[in-house]
This record gives sequence, C-alpha cells and structure tokens, in this order.
Amino acid sequence: MWKITIVEDDEGSRRELKEHFAGQGFAVTACEAWEDNEAKLKEADLILLDIQLGAQNGVSLCRKIREESAVPILFVTCRDSEQDELTAIRAGGDDFIRKPYSLSVLTARVRRLLQRNSQAKESITVGGAALNLVFGRIEFQGKSLELSKKELQIIYYLFLNRGRTVLKDELVEYLWENKWYVDENILNVNLSRLRKRLGEIGLGDLIHTVPKQGYRAGGEQE
Repeated sequence: MWKITIVEDDEGSRRELKEHFAGQGFAVTACEAWEDNEAKLKEADLILLDIQLGAQNGVSLCRKIREESAVPILFVTCRDSEQDELTAIRAGGDDFIRKPYSLSVLTARVRRLLQRNSQAKESITVGGAALNLVFGRIEFQGKSLELSKKELQIIYYLFLNRGRTVLKDELVEYLWENKWYVDENILNVNLSRLRKRLGEIGLGDLIHTVPKQGYRAGGEQE
C-alpha cells in the first residue's frame, strides 16, 4: 500500500485530502507542520505539500527534504503566480497544482508520480514475490519465472496499485492502447494463462479476483 504524507496547515483541507486518499486505498498521514511527524515524512512514498504553512515555508521544507530524500513532492497551494510555481519546482518539487482543484485530477497526478518513481526502481516486491523490471521476471523463494511483455505489464500494474482493487476496464485500458477492440474474454485468457505459469513457482494465488470488480495483487488478505 502506498504511503502518502500530507503537510497542510488548513484543517479543513487536511481532513478532506486525508479522507479522500484513504478512500482511494492509500495509507495516509496528515500533519500541520514538518515537526509534527518528521518520521512519517521520511517513510512516505509521496508528499503533498502546501507552500504556505503558517509560520513555515513549504519551499524551504522541500529543500530540506531534498537534502536527504528523492521522494516525490507535489505542491498543493492557493497561490497562482507563475513565479510561485517556478520557485516550487526549482526547490525540488515534482509537480504543482492550484486550489481549487479537482480531486480526480489530483489523484491522477499522484498516481502518475508514484508510477514514474516505481519505474526508476529495478524491482517491486509484494507478498515476498519480487518483480524484476530489468530482466523481466518474477522471483519467489529462490525460484524465478521469465515473463512475456504482457505478463510483465499485468503484474507490474497490479503491484503498482497494491492495496486496492484494479477494475477490469482500468486494466484493459492500461494493457491495450485501443481498448475498443479488446473484450473481457481476452483479459481473462491472459490472466488464466499467467496464473497457471505463476503456479509453477508457488505463486498461483498471487492475483486475486474480486467478483464483479477486478483484480488485486497479493491474494485476498493483502
């Protein structure tokens, strides 16, 4: 499950963001200032950071974080000048969104940053299974399985979205550029074949089906 830390001094905005992202399947920590939860900030997979933090300055905080971490930072602010955006990006911010914003757009930007950050890594691990992105294989308890391009894409997207159910239409759209020529049966065939192959190395239950919804990685208890 992805860990997001929200640094926002406005209580209403902080509560809204925390409830929204928790509902999207993220593990969320929300605080008013850096000192409130410095340890959680260091553990985060992504930080949502307001530029204006009362007595604090979000840009200065961003620079401080960058001294020891490359964690993605997305600035959320009511400021609307081009100079503010340039200052935030130059300080090490990865993205910038202005209030009022659409929660759907904000969520899409968060997922994009997390995906980009994961692609920079050589592997992703879920439930003891390590997906090696460099060599295109999955490894588990000393065994490994070479994956086709489509198999790698399926597992990668499910691992990337671990902790939540990936809808069937969402997975189809990710796997095939023109989803209008792909039906659910093609997805089912690919998943059935992949599950059979994963079973050869003891990972037959790695991909769990959520009835009438979609799929999630790690089995039912994940």
